[in-house]
Amino acid sequence: MGDEALEDMKRTYQRFLAVGLGLMLVAFALMIWRPLGRNASLVLAVVIFLFAFIPLEFARKIARRMAMVALRGTEKLN
Repeated sequence: MGDEALEDMKRTYQRFLAVGLGLMLVAFALMIWRPLGRNASLVLAVVIFLFAFIPLEFARKIARRMAMVALRGTEKLN
């Protein structure tokens, strides 16, 4: 795995992280402004909040894989 593989993983990580954090931001906005009424906005916010963890979990796994690739690269240098 070379530098281009790490760059691809980095871009994918950033996309998943951005989607997950964006969904969390939408969920918090729904909780604060309550555009659909109190109960409906809260239920929708909770559902969106739960779905936000899916891309965040993918981002966590990609970050872990990137760290392992980087550590293997430094072991070869030593």
